[in-house]
Amino acid sequence: MRIFDTIVIGGGAIGLSIAYELKLRAPKMKIAVLDKGQCGREASWAAAGMLVPELEWDDTNTDLPRSFFNLSIESLLIFEDFVRQLEHVSGVDCELRKEGILKLLAAGESPDSWLERYAGLGVHAKYWDMDESEKKEPALAEGITGIHFPNFFQIDNRKLVTALVSACKALEVEFFDYYPMLDARLQNDAIESVECDKDSFSAAVYVLAAGAWSSVFSTLKEVVPEVRPVKGQMSMLQMPNAKFVRYTGLWKNFYYVPRNDGRILIGSTVEDAGFMKTVSDHVIQSFHDTLESVIPNSVFFSPLDKWSGLRPATPDLYPALGSTRLGNLKIATGHYRNGILLTPITARLISEIVAGEPPSPLIQPFTPLRFFKEMAATRNGTAGRV
Repeated sequence: MRIFDTIVIGGGAIGLSIAYELKLRAPKMKIAVLDKGQCGREASWAAAGMLVPELEWDDTNTDLPRSFFNLSIESLLIFEDFVRQLEHVSGVDCELRKEGILKLLAAGESPDSWLERYAGLGVHAKYWDMDESEKKEPALAEGITGIHFPNFFQIDNRKLVTALVSACKALEVEFFDYYPMLDARLQNDAIESVECDKDSFSAAVYVLAAGAWSSVFSTLKEVVPEVRPVKGQMSMLQMPNAKFVRYTGLWKNFYYVPRNDGRILIGSTVEDAGFMKTVSDHVIQSFHDTLESVIPNSVFFSPLDKWSGLRPATPDLYPALGSTRLGNLKIATGHYRNGILLTPITARLISEIVAGEPPSPLIQPFTPLRFFKEMAATRNGTAGRV
């Protein structure tokens, strides 16, 4: 039996950042990170690294979309400070790029309704007409214009998780790669220990941050909300030079993300395919065709790689963050398509709870307990009552 103060189950960007933040707050805390594979190599590795909050939603039935927007904006505001400190501790350049993000508009499409929406949200956005679009992003197809978001960024997510691993090791977090958790042993409404195929572990506090695998543990079925995997396929190409495409672009349900070394990532799909991470040549070709329609000379880009990742999705598609009915289990999962963006704020909010501080108003709407209220009401015969 290995004994720690805190055990983080799941070594993606979320789990790693929580371990990192806890160590900064309490250097003497003994922390372990358990992962079923190599830390940082699932959804965090497969992502594109865009730091763009959700800007379009139907908020007629719930306050969650607005609360999620506020959470995302807060994370974006602290992102650069988080990264600069992480780079200092780890010695890894995360390649945070701050030129902004470009939402592309078809020839003749009016920006007015979009700009009105963004102004209502307090989001700074500026329309680039054809002349400005051609000047600032000359690779674009003729007639395409854009709305520029100067305060939305992108980061190399693979370098981010590499930096988190390096920083955690520098702070003496202990890693257990390829230690898949089999289940948890419960006693008196708490976790007594967790069992892996190679060993067992015990701690005062457990943080479950296992992404799409967060709800596979049988003894936690009535504690952890359902989290399903949602597949996203991606492709990567090599541009002739690093400045050929200058801005990350959003085009309907498609995006492209240029990197500092001249690579460009394109994608992505949203598929319910279970835990299968197959990649379809037909889907990848459709990405290339779409990219060619907005950047015609991309036909000359060289294919480098293709892959898929599994995003963690809760039933309402918003994250589950905070305490559970088990006194020593905290949850940080279900970030869906926003795990990289929400990394700094999740680390801060969960570490505050682990440290015994009152939950922030930012985290309260995302309590995991919201998924069990209806179940409890049904059991008590109170469902539907006012």
